[in-house]
Amino acid sequence: MSLLSGLASGDQRCLAALYDRYANSALGLAFKVCGSRTIAEDIVQEAFLALWQRPDSFDATRGSAGSFLMGIVHHKAVDAVRREASVRRREENFAAEPQESSEDEVIEAAWISIRKTKVLAALSELSLVQREALELAYLQGLTYSDVAERLNIPLGTAKTRMRDGMIRLRALLAQSEVTGSYDS
Repeated sequence: MSLLSGLASGDQRCLAALYDRYANSALGLAFKVCGSRTIAEDIVQEAFLALWQRPDSFDATRGSAGSFLMGIVHHKAVDAVRREASVRRREENFAAEPQESSEDEVIEAAWISIRKTKVLAALSELSLVQREALELAYLQGLTYSDVAERLNIPLGTAKTRMRDGMIRLRALLAQSEVTGSYDS
């Protein structure tokens, strides 16, 4: 019995054996891509978790278990680099913006608070699957692929849930502007 077929049957010893065999290589690859040991360790943990959650996604005709795992690690490392770059750009853009006066800051903080309340209220009106997908993507910063993986659904389904949720959310927020519902 191969380690991945044992993993598919839920044998934790197979996961431990795979970890012992590939963890150092996976960590090296993740570190090489992202340049941060802390992030690389998180990536390796996420990759092994993904393998544990979906061992049936391995296709032996397409390569070895090691190359499959390294593919997962590489994909997650690239996603992490992209996320970090996006955060860095947002922080740089924010830092480059002129600072507002304290009166403007108070007004903006009040507006943001009201808007946040409206958005959270509108989110509660979405279906559970739409809300779950949107919260993972926008509140936790996950990619479409990460959302699909976390929810154990196909990528297309994750995209559809997020798109439908955004359409419904937009309609609910537009309605709240007209009717004054969702006010705090």
